[in-house]
Amino acid sequence: MKRGIITKSITMFQAIRSRTAAKAGLLISMYMCQTLSLGYVFGCLPVIMRQQQMSLKSIGALFLLHLPWAFKFMYASWVDRLYLPSVGRRRSWIVPLQWLAALILLCLSGTPPETHFSTMYLLVLSLHIVMATNDIAVDGYATDILYPHERTWGNTIQSGARFAGMMLGGGLMLFLHSSLGWQNVCLVLSGIVILLSLPATVHRELPAVNKTSAIRNDETPGTFSFLKTPTVRRLLPILILPTTFVFTGIQMRMPLFVDLGLDTRSLGTIMMHWAYPAGLAGTIISGWLLNRIGENSFLRLFSALALSVTAFTFFCAVNGKIKLEQATAVLSMDTILTGSIHVWAYNRIMEVSTGKHAGTGFAALSSLFIIVPLTCSPLFGAVGDQWGFVTLYAILSALILAGAIVADQMQRQTQNRSSLALATRTREPR
Repeated sequence: MKRGIITKSITMFQAIRSRTAAKAGLLISMYMCQTLSLGYVFGCLPVIMRQQQMSLKSIGALFLLHLPWAFKFMYASWVDRLYLPSVGRRRSWIVPLQWLAALILLCLSGTPPETHFSTMYLLVLSLHIVMATNDIAVDGYATDILYPHERTWGNTIQSGARFAGMMLGGGLMLFLHSSLGWQNVCLVLSGIVILLSLPATVHRELPAVNKTSAIRNDETPGTFSFLKTPTVRRLLPILILPTTFVFTGIQMRMPLFVDLGLDTRSLGTIMMHWAYPAGLAGTIISGWLLNRIGENSFLRLFSALALSVTAFTFFCAVNGKIKLEQATAVLSMDTILTGSIHVWAYNRIMEVSTGKHAGTGFAALSSLFIIVPLTCSPLFGAVGDQWGFVTLYAILSALILAGAIVADQMQRQTQNRSSLALATRTREPR
């Protein structure tokens, strides 16, 4: 009898591992399908355009391509609400959008930027709208199918795919462009997207394992209904306060290093050879570490490292110089911090987004996660223009410290409130 129980336990464990591996493979293919082409746009396209002697104004217009990702929350509830039952709630969006992305890349092959910039830009903007919409469905699907103990590695896959996409789309494709040219590289990308879409195309949609939601089932599944819930209102400052000023410091680091004497070629080499690989490795380690030490300790460690890098940047600005190896270490740490905070943040977002409104919830919080730093960056840029990088990084250091302290206190209060509510429910007579 004992042997039978052991055999059944082993069989069950193997089945769970098999299902988990299948989920991991599916998520990797779906997130890589998004990030590979986007890595090409943001990592490779600016270099190609500059090689063709195109203006910085045209290259700067690529920054606006972030807007579909920032404002996808405005229609996320439609992605949650509309679908074909025979195809699946998430596959109804994911598969057609992946194919549409491949078609857009196919069309891009005939519109090189130096001769068809306006058409190329509209196609790339369409690609971003398609991928941002696809991201709503993919994030919702990941939230649906991941058990609580699976969320950390699921979000590690999501964050790691960003760096893998930048390395392959921005590095490998740039290398291929020198020998294949614009048209053939776009055709290669289109083919890769089709291949990466196959797992989502052929598999049967998995049932949702998370049924509860931050929004009551009788409420309209809209963005503002989600954001008004007490759980989400308490989470927002915890997400934003310790991250906004860190992201701003990261965005301002490259211009400072240029002012300190580093050329764009050196900075590009650092990013492709050191920073992006470090970010990928750091993201994987962060997923493991988050499981080991918990969310509170992880946030404190992140804040301490972010404050240390910002303080070092301040001293570099004071001295007016930085060595190449120091810049390599700082930019590598930036990508590690970016990956780690995304793993932490997406884990928290997924916790409150479970249920039938998962796509809406994840899109709303992840959009705010982008919009707030994007809004603050021009303001801090004006501070740097007016008073210089020394003053800017002194202010950012103080704000990072204050934000981390406030977020830590609020996170403790939230956890104490949750523990008290759980204890109250436990004592209630049945």
